[in-house]
Amino acid sequence: MPPKIKITEEDIINAAIHMVREKGVESLNARDLAKELGCSVHPIFRTYNSMEGLRTAVYKKAENIYNERMLSAGEHNGNGFLNMGLAYIDFAKNEKNLFKLIFMSDAFREQSIMNIAGTTEGDDEVLEMLCQRTGLSKKAAQELYAGIWLTTHGIASMLATNNCRFSDEENRRLLNNSFMGLILKLKNEEEHNK
Repeated sequence: MPPKIKITEEDIINAAIHMVREKGVESLNARDLAKELGCSVHPIFRTYNSMEGLRTAVYKKAENIYNERMLSAGEHNGNGFLNMGLAYIDFAKNEKNLFKLIFMSDAFREQSIMNIAGTTEGDDEVLEMLCQRTGLSKKAAQELYAGIWLTTHGIASMLATNNCRFSDEENRRLLNNSFMGLILKLKNEEEHNK
């Protein structure tokens, strides 16, 4: 009977995520991960054929952590869109290294902003909500989403890299002002183009 595997895939991913949270993705290597797990590198390479495979799994786990936070923020009463923006900023502030892994890596290389914002899983519902709330067309709602995402991402990136400090009230005000300003601009454009 073969020996029971003591180190599971979940153990490996959880330890890898812990390492990335503490020291960033660049700290993730087989030797240090094995040390974190208290084993040799064999269980890691038995589960993942390469470090690239492990990094892909860590990226997916980080995305899942992020998506759970965003879904939770969107479920709160009130302005779900604003709450999601504030949760995005909060994620950057409290999960700096996971934020950097997901949003400040090569994942979005050479993509148009209009191909990023408003086209990922769950965005159809957000765009529909924006159309209903603002009266904008789907195209204008996608432009609104992209503009707000860029504002939100800028604030979050500054927090993740420790370049600034904004209070929660400042974040709320900046996002609200950007949102309202973009709505006015886009509505004006739609009226003008009729």
